[in-house]
Amino acid sequence: MIILLPDGIEMEVPIEYLDVKDGLFVPTLKMPETKVILKRIARGIQIDIEVKNAIEDGYLGVMAWRVR
Repeated sequence: MIILLPDGIEMEVPIEYLDVKDGLFVPTLKMPETKVILKRIARGIQIDIEVKNAIEDGYLGVMAWRVR
């Protein structure tokens, strides 16, 4: 799924393919807004995710895990 991040960048985020316990990292400087977008998408496709601020390989962003 391609989403428009609050930073103004389009990014492919394969959230619809997450299995329980799978995670994905989305690099962004606008973490609160990105969390809201990811949670809204997850609710729309009827999955539950947990989202936290994270740093991966030196990049700031959010990590999302499917919990149910």
